[in-house]
Amino acid sequence: MYDDIIVPTDGGEQMDAVIDAAVDIATQRGARIHALSVIDRGVFLTLEEGLTDAVDEELTASAERAVEAVTDAATAADLENEGVVRRGRPGEEIIAYADEIGAELIVMGSHGADGHERRMLGSVSQDVITETDCQTLVVPLGPA
Repeated sequence: MYDDIIVPTDGGEQMDAVIDAAVDIATQRGARIHALSVIDRGVFLTLEEGLTDAVDEELTASAERAVEAVTDAATAADLENEGVVRRGRPGEEIIAYADEIGAELIVMGSHGADGHERRMLGSVSQDVITETDCQTLVVPLGPA
């Protein structure tokens, strides 16, 4: 039933619970894990021009570390995996990636690392749940 599972990640401290759930399901089903981190382009709207490159480098490195945590766990479980970093609106990019690879399941946390963002902009997990045709497992996380 599940051949391709997406694990969107922002590298939050509580991602271990999400990774564990995804790896458990993938192990049972023989599925591939696709780690995805999305750098939100909205972050750059308020930056001074001279800071853009430095912030982009920092966010890219952080996104790559977040993806690596997922792919390392999948590799340790002897699962096929790949990691991808994209730029854009997180909810939209998660849904687009799911469509592109034909994913059958998205496993994500109930909120990201930044609780303030969730209160201001709405939950990425809520956006994904309401806009995707892909089954979505939302792992409840404690307060951000």
